[in-house]
Amino acid sequence: SSGITQSTGVWYTIAEVFLSDGMLPDAQKCVDEVRQLFPLSHLVSYMNGRIREAEGHLEEAEQQYVNSVTLSPRHVASLIALGRLQIDMEKPLLAEHYLTEATKAQPDEYEAWHYLGVLHQGQGAHQQATECFLTALRFESTAPIRPYSVLQWKI
Repeated sequence: SSGITQSTGVWYTIAEVFLSDGMLPDAQKCVDEVRQLFPLSHLVSYMNGRIREAEGHLEEAEQQYVNSVTLSPRHVASLIALGRLQIDMEKPLLAEHYLTEATKAQPDEYEAWHYLGVLHQGQGAHQQATECFLTALRFESTAPIRPYSVLQWKI
């Protein structure tokens, strides 16, 4: 089982690298490999959403992010991606819902606070926007470069 998990982590990491380099077909191949191992993984839906979004297919990206949140309601990266996408798609009530859920699931997640600030600023709620941006800055300054969850601890 550990071999499957390790293999999945490798495919997922390679997909992240390809995605960050704009190599979308290669990223999709990696995600497809993970889907073969774990067809109902929220991470597969999340990565598919990121790929669809990078391709400019916002409605398909939205559906993939919704799938991810349905499979794992507290997956913060999916909640933030969905909230950010709702801002872009001019759906402020949904954006606020998903971003607020992200801050409830992980109160120190600075990206969620940042996008809540963007949302409030766009709605003319400048005081709320300022509070969100200040909260985001406070948490960003203490955030690790890499999430602790990806570090392997040797004791």
